[in-house]
Amino acid sequence: MRAPLFNSTLIARSDINCKTDLNVALIAPKSGALPESSMATALDLKPANAKAFARFLFARVPGAAQVRFALKDLVAQYAPKPEFGGVAALALEEGLIVDVGANRGQSIAAFRKLSPSCDIIAFEPEPQSAARLRGRFRGTEEVAICDYALGRAAGRISFFIPRYGLWNCDGMAATSREEATLWLRDPGRMFRFDERRLSVEERQVECRTLDSFALSPILIKLHAQGAELDILEGAADTVRRRQPPLMCAFPTPPVVERLLALDYRPYSYEAGGFRPGRAGGGATFTWFLTRAHLERLSSHRGGVKRRWPARAARP
Repeated sequence: MRAPLFNSTLIARSDINCKTDLNVALIAPKSGALPESSMATALDLKPANAKAFARFLFARVPGAAQVRFALKDLVAQYAPKPEFGGVAALALEEGLIVDVGANRGQSIAAFRKLSPSCDIIAFEPEPQSAARLRGRFRGTEEVAICDYALGRAAGRISFFIPRYGLWNCDGMAATSREEATLWLRDPGRMFRFDERRLSVEERQVECRTLDSFALSPILIKLHAQGAELDILEGAADTVRRRQPPLMCAFPTPPVVERLLALDYRPYSYEAGGFRPGRAGGGATFTWFLTRAHLERLSSHRGGVKRRWPARAARP
């Protein structure tokens, strides 16, 4: 039995990516023209896309969201999103991966498939998501679930968890009420949004800095609903000391500027390679790499297979 790369006395062993899809479409009448007044109503009822209509059903049809996300979790175990291919490209073969904003465990599944020799510490402060992760990875000693929030300072903070009708949107939970509901209020994502169906639960959760865990990660993934900059501030020593590659969901300009100051540059991973610039299209994560990462990548592709920094000692 190999020793994990973290101190289990410090960490309890316990991204919802709501951008989902259902193969649902509205079927128009096969014949007959609509009166002008009916046409206006029909245009109001027509969803912008199938995804928006699927989310409409999540809020109204019992069990629809649970079934969809269960299928999504199953698929994620065998077919990670293309942007996770950067893990294999960088030859992250062993070491410690830090997953911030683990949600349902989609990223954990991807990391375990692409880098099976790595240990993973996953941070998820939303209580139901953390409990679900503990159940899913019970008995998997390479995975530790930690139910702290991460930020720039230790303490107790408010955590806001939205619910829209029957849909428990725990994957949108955030450290501000605005961030927790912003995605749902986007008319391009939600068909016929109804404010009356939206409720937000506020909870107090414990927050720590990533630096306080004294970890030595070979990769950090961040998906924290707008809290990424605060998390980076609380991880400044870890990032400077280890300079791991970073995967950041939808990085804002302040996040990019902060990482540029640390000599990181943004890249998308697509078509089997890294491309300069932030990820676009349907991608969630932008990679942030240093010159040293690119040199190792070049050496690996040139046939000189170099391992990432050796397995770190326990903190």
